[in-house]
Amino acid sequence: MRTRDPPFQILLHGTPICNRIAKTLLVLPMVDSRNKGAAYERDTCKKLNEFFAEHGFDITCKRNLDQYQTADLADIKIPYHAIECKAYKEGWWWKPEWWKQVKAACGNDIPVLIYKFNNKQSRVCIPMYAINPGLPRDNDLTAVMTFDDWLVIMRKNWDYYEALVKIENI
Repeated sequence: MRTRDPPFQILLHGTPICNRIAKTLLVLPMVDSRNKGAAYERDTCKKLNEFFAEHGFDITCKRNLDQYQTADLADIKIPYHAIECKAYKEGWWWKPEWWKQVKAACGNDIPVLIYKFNNKQSRVCIPMYAINPGLPRDNDLTAVMTFDDWLVIMRKNWDYYEALVKIENI
């Protein structure tokens, strides 16, 4: 005797058909990317200000609100650095247009790209000369590290950054 298939199928979580049905049944609220970016910039400023206070730097930073009205302005300015922050839902690596954006905004400062994807830790992209002062000043030769590693490097090289600015202003 032959058994008959049931009139329905069991949908397993994670299968393509289950995902399609879930997407049609669930309407998720849209994330306002501008608010998400602003929140990430505020969080970055908070972490930087905590770092400066903890290590005795007489520096505080805040978001650059003029960035929305004027092109080629950094999201955050700290001495010797122009910072661009990016927070996105998906991805793994920074995009070349982000680096072009921070380079256009940095002038003679060190370009810093801080980016984060959902459920992943923040990463920082900086030029190699910001890590190793013996290297030529080339903003296209970069390295990526964690946010905490960047803070360690910044603290270690702060005197070099000050000297670099003095040399350029002579």
